[in-house]
Amino acid sequence: MAVTNSPTQRRDYIDVLKGIGIVLVVFGHYMEQYRLGSHLIGATFISIYWFHMALFCMCSGLVARFNPAKLILQQVWLYLVGQGIMLAFRHFVLQEDFAASGGMLMAFLLPWRHMWYLYALIFWHLTLPILCFLRDKLRLPGAVLGLALAVALSLWAGTIDWPFTLVRVFAFYPFYAFGVLFSPQIDLLDRAAWRFWAVRLVPGLVVLALYGLRFYQMMQFDAPPGDSATIFNDVPYGEGYVMADRAKFLAVGIATSVALVAALGGLRVFARLGKRTLAIYLLHMPMLAFLVELGFYEPARTMPVPVIIAWFTLEALGCLCILNSEPVNRFFNWVANLWYGLVKRPPKAPDTAMQQPQKIRYERPTQQP
Repeated sequence: MAVTNSPTQRRDYIDVLKGIGIVLVVFGHYMEQYRLGSHLIGATFISIYWFHMALFCMCSGLVARFNPAKLILQQVWLYLVGQGIMLAFRHFVLQEDFAASGGMLMAFLLPWRHMWYLYALIFWHLTLPILCFLRDKLRLPGAVLGLALAVALSLWAGTIDWPFTLVRVFAFYPFYAFGVLFSPQIDLLDRAAWRFWAVRLVPGLVVLALYGLRFYQMMQFDAPPGDSATIFNDVPYGEGYVMADRAKFLAVGIATSVALVAALGGLRVFARLGKRTLAIYLLHMPMLAFLVELGFYEPARTMPVPVIIAWFTLEALGCLCILNSEPVNRFFNWVANLWYGLVKRPPKAPDTAMQQPQKIRYERPTQQP
């Protein structure tokens, strides 16, 4: 049985997955304050962190094109603007002491909390020529080889305590590489899901079953799950965190992301939100830190779990509504493309309507003798 709809040329499923991903990012961060006090919230938080950034990284790889001008004038520029906003927020609102963490220059250059993702994208973009060569010239064998190398790099990088906040740059790189290397196959999966209902249904049921089983197991723990090393994967190997943990994290993230392409890629209700992730991603964390600083999270800590869930849900939805508004997104899109837009702007075409038609000189034919 085939469905009548068909995917559009824009690859709407990527916007859909980005929309779902940004909702999970916001809810994950806004519930984090309560995860150690409730089995339900803790298990939900861990379930989100198994795949939400893997999904985001894969989507970034799916749309990645190597462009040095865009890298410098948009990605690096956007990172510096974001870091400037975070620095001002930390100085004037949180009143941090930057001297204790290396000074204001280091605070500006190195990513604060969620800014690691924009920081990592700059490094990942530099590998695009190699990834695209493997994908386009060597086809599927090249894609498999590239993913194997990316996974090997990530697993090896866990043996080093990296400076300059490079841990996640290496740890999450395979998700981005997977999106670049297997973009033709992922596009085919999305098209197949539009044609055959089973391609949507089966992966969705498998994900629900496996995640549901693990969720049930976490609910049976003596205490709410809270092993941060295996949740965030942002530390080198050591006691309680080994290479097998990172390998499992990579495998679960890639498999879940592929399954969600098939199962949820048609939920176009999230597509509009997926086109507006920039402002939400940049500003949701300062909004959260501001709420924590003002004590908004404290009153609900002693409340029953349903009240706590309703509390952070309202806060997360309020954040999404504000940052998804038209004025906020228009401003941030203007800022992001401030310099790159000048470079890629096509030259103005001449106004042919004002030009006079060229007169053709008429020459009287000469008579032949």
